[in-house]
Amino acid sequence: MRRASARREPLRPSSEWRMHWGILSRRADVYAVVHCHSRHATTLACAGKTVPSLHYMVAVSGRAEIPLAPYHPFGSEELAAAVVDTLQGGYACLMANHGQIVAAASLTRALAIAEEVEEQAAVYWGTLAIGGPRLLSSPQMDEVLQRFRDYGQEGVKR
Repeated sequence: MRRASARREPLRPSSEWRMHWGILSRRADVYAVVHCHSRHATTLACAGKTVPSLHYMVAVSGRAEIPLAPYHPFGSEELAAAVVDTLQGGYACLMANHGQIVAAASLTRALAIAEEVEEQAAVYWGTLAIGGPRLLSSPQMDEVLQRFRDYGQEGVKR
């Protein structure tokens, strides 16, 4: 049996390059973008739901909730613009009928935020199954966001 040729075709950029580029070119604080279709975040995105302030760890998104960007076809300039607008300086958002995206200062931080977005989406999904969450108030989330300015390991760029 012959082995397949070791020659590989050059890889093409992802169809989502506009979305990644849109974030990176407009955010001086962002050096990494993580985009995925994690199960619970995608489930909520397909249901047209944000992740509200049900747990203080929602604040890893940089906001009191994890917002939802409106639907546009994947790879489109419209989706790229909608994601940049929805992030509004935050670190994460869901994309309607699509998945989640995270922007951060490092790949390590972006991956950690993406994992936490999925965890918070799973917790929210679970609370919806038993009658819905008891949300933290705006003043409570304001305090959390203030505390998150110094949250985490020293020297880790957000």
